[in-house]
Amino acid sequence: MTERIALLTQQVLELYTDLEQHQRNLVMCSYGCRTCCDVSALNIEVTILEFLPLAMYLVSENQLEWIDHAEKATDEDRCILFQPDSKLKPEGGCLFHKFRPLVCRLFGASFTIRKDQKQFLGCQLLHEKVQVSLHLLPNAQDYHTRLLSIDFFLAQKAYGINTALRKAIQYVGLYYAPTYPTIRTRSA
Repeated sequence: MTERIALLTQQVLELYTDLEQHQRNLVMCSYGCRTCCDVSALNIEVTILEFLPLAMYLVSENQLEWIDHAEKATDEDRCILFQPDSKLKPEGGCLFHKFRPLVCRLFGASFTIRKDQKQFLGCQLLHEKVQVSLHLLPNAQDYHTRLLSIDFFLAQKAYGINTALRKAIQYVGLYYAPTYPTIRTRSA
């Protein structure tokens, strides 16, 4: 099963890389902006699959402090990955930016179709800037469909961001057992 988790992780990271290439030259959030992240974790819905790469990293690197933090967090709290202090992390608020979930990557630089109209997914701060380049933005629904095609079971249900991270860590922990040196015992 660990091979399956590694494959899923690789496929999700490839999806993220593809999205980054698509968004490379687009108008995005201002450097260091964290306005949209400073909300209750319940307001940021994420699937287990989106967090599989981070969960795999945390479990394989034995990041017990973060695993414990994820276990204790609730969705009434802010996202546990959020760093509100721009002095500590000037480039943005996510402490694990490389592993941030799809929803965080799409928000602010994608669109969705509603009532046969393209609608920008993002905050009001970017709305006017993006309207002129709406046709260049990736379709969020296409990326979500691609996520579903990687593993429907892990991508079908969305949770508050803290719950999704906790569930992803638990999922990886069920199947991923680091190899420990064999303990030798003496017989009597």
